[in-house]
Amino acid sequence: MNPLMSVRMLWSSRAGWDALSRTHPSSFRSFVLIVLPLSLLASAMILYAAWFHADSYGSLAPFSYWQAVALTFLLTCWLSVHAMAQFIRIAVHTRPRPAYADCYRLAAIAPIPIWLSSLSLLVPSPLFNVVAAVLGLLASGGLIFHGLDALFEHDDSVRTEALAHTVFAVGALVWTLIVAFLAMPFF
Repeated sequence: MNPLMSVRMLWSSRAGWDALSRTHPSSFRSFVLIVLPLSLLASAMILYAAWFHADSYGSLAPFSYWQAVALTFLLTCWLSVHAMAQFIRIAVHTRPRPAYADCYRLAAIAPIPIWLSSLSLLVPSPLFNVVAAVLGLLASGGLIFHGLDALFEHDDSVRTEALAHTVFAVGALVWTLIVAFLAMPFF
């Protein structure tokens, strides 16, 4: 899939999603190809910011603390993708229930913009980083809505919109809890 098609997936339930719906990779394959590299990128960016720009974030924490934060972030990303896949599988009202691997694939695709927003940590500006993270969260919401419509619901209805809002709300809550948990020692 080309990068332009990936961007179109944010606004369309057809572009990119049609090709994706014809494939049914295992959850392990989705983990290895999507979740593992992008969650490692985000964790590496946390370490990068801690090593090169710690003073920009007002942190007096030792680097070993940031290593623990990055590891915790990595593990919670893996766990939260699994939890979101389970939630999507329960929330989707199709008969029969969608395969776990298909739900996992959507749960793995949805946080891609959030993980990519970690690249903003290359710039030592907390305001810029927060704006990038919020934009990543909003883009994730677009992927959830169009992914649910394309992969499971197929009707672009009010029910799909309500389901997307529910899944997005749970995902945003999980993301907020992860960030709050990791930022807790600073308060």
